[in-house]
Amino acid sequence: MTKIEKSCYQLTFTGLCILSLGVFTSVSFSALSHILLFPMGVYFFIHNLKEKSFTPRPSFYALFGLTIICWLSIIFNWSEIEKPMRHILKTKYFIVALLSSISFFYLKKNWLNEKRTKIILNLFLVATTLATLSGLIALLGGFNPLKFKGPCHPTRACGLYGMYMTYGYGISLFMILISGLVVFRKRFEKVLTPWLLYSAFAVNLVGLIFSFARGGWLGFLLGVPFLFLKDYTKKFFMVIIAVFLIAGVSFVSSEKVRDIFTKRQGSNEARITFFETAYAAFKEKPLLGFGYRNFEANSIAIKKRHDIGHQHFAGHAHNNALEHLASTGALGFLAFIIFCLLWLKETYREPIVFSFVMSFLISGLFQYTFGDGENLFLIMGIFSLFS
Repeated sequence: MTKIEKSCYQLTFTGLCILSLGVFTSVSFSALSHILLFPMGVYFFIHNLKEKSFTPRPSFYALFGLTIICWLSIIFNWSEIEKPMRHILKTKYFIVALLSSISFFYLKKNWLNEKRTKIILNLFLVATTLATLSGLIALLGGFNPLKFKGPCHPTRACGLYGMYMTYGYGISLFMILISGLVVFRKRFEKVLTPWLLYSAFAVNLVGLIFSFARGGWLGFLLGVPFLFLKDYTKKFFMVIIAVFLIAGVSFVSSEKVRDIFTKRQGSNEARITFFETAYAAFKEKPLLGFGYRNFEANSIAIKKRHDIGHQHFAGHAHNNALEHLASTGALGFLAFIIFCLLWLKETYREPIVFSFVMSFLISGLFQYTFGDGENLFLIMGIFSLFS
């Protein structure tokens, strides 16, 4: 191994450590990981042209195709987008993920041992748990000790995020990963610290509950059974039954839970209008849509043209697939669906990642997580590590 190769492995490992520390604590800190991972990805991409050890999976090409379509949707709507270059730069999450898939492949092959893997896992667990704990303290005491300010919402946990929805959906995906590590802990006993794992599970489960994000709850509860689908079919159905029993008992016995699902009529109606608006946007521009991440800026005008309710309320589609339908048209919608299906198929042999993808798909029916920067750091990080 040359000095240059060693330095590249060290920088890639450092970038992964920074991502582990930053994904639930700081967007700016997470962005620093991209500053390291992007050039390292370019290096390993060039390296792979010679060595040809890394063979991309179909989902890799699907994500690349989706990225190209996102660019085309912006180009064809260039004059109608206020700052089109900013929208192009927002695809950086996909580009870094694609390049990191290659660099992480070589990192795992030639550099990542049990000791280094344990460091990454512990950083991820500690940072995320501290973020959740700080958010819960803010919720209960009115002051977030790590942010030195009040809570982002008076009744819902936010962690260190500024948006409770972003936290609720992100921590739901995190809890799927932690649940998988708990279920399959014997497989990972050499890289796990048991007391830290169980502490992280307990604290972040409380954070998920008090985020009161309905879609996040559903993503977690319906994602967990898929940890057992491949090797434990009976347990899979038993866990599904247990999930529905827990949900049913919670709904019947807790007025708070009932209110969350039945008394947020304004929120439910608003979501439906965004679904309708996304479809109306698709009808107006069926091939490439209004431009990647440009639906929200046009949502009020589209509502008015089609006489859709909540015309004072701008926003994204609150659904990953419908957002792509509106912003990147039929081409982007199909590319996104193909990417999701391929990613799901490819991860079937690894229950934890398979369950993570299922949870991402389920929760993504109720929120645009595939365009939220904080959530994308986690989603694309998992994609890169296991592609």
